[in-house]
Amino acid sequence: MGNRRLHIRNGSPHRPQPFCYPELMPETSDITYTIRRSVRAKRLRATVYPDARVVVTAPPAASVRTIVRFVEKYGDWIRQKLAKRKKAADCAYLPGGRRDYLRHRETVRKTVHDTLRRLNSAYGFTYGRVSIKNLYGRWGSCSSKRNLNFNYKLIHLPPHLAEYIIAHELCHLGEMNHSVRFWKLVARTIPDHRDRRRELRKYLM
Repeated sequence: MGNRRLHIRNGSPHRPQPFCYPELMPETSDITYTIRRSVRAKRLRATVYPDARVVVTAPPAASVRTIVRFVEKYGDWIRQKLAKRKKAADCAYLPGGRRDYLRHRETVRKTVHDTLRRLNSAYGFTYGRVSIKNLYGRWGSCSSKRNLNFNYKLIHLPPHLAEYIIAHELCHLGEMNHSVRFWKLVARTIPDHRDRRRELRKYLM
């Protein structure tokens, strides 16, 4: 066989079309990307999209070799972005909004009170007001006045994770910190709290 040539058919000279060149990447590379030629581009730029697509925008005159070297140079940055995208994709976003809060608030209140009574039989703590709120960025809290607050979105979690959160805040009545003694308290009713805590990270408020 003679020398093989890669033929690239250009689109409109005013609107260069994107091309994918996975076969031109070094064998050691693990990043698949699309090259997008743009007459507006003055330099090379890499973009990692939420669906994990990697697009390198390049001036029309940039050679493929230059682009490959660019991707190699910024490979670590691209991989970090891809890892974050994958982590986000593995997470579940929970429903929210005022209507959702009003719809579920009383159901969550009953569940929380019932669970608190059951768990507290192992501790005997005294606590004050129990509130169900539409909290931002947290599942619950325990105040210095021994009041307990819980996010209504507990209703959207698997029951064993909601139970862990309730136990977690309840145990702050005994230890207002995350010391070894605190986790020993939690383990009294939730022996697998480490596994549940790890699983809880998959759910985003």
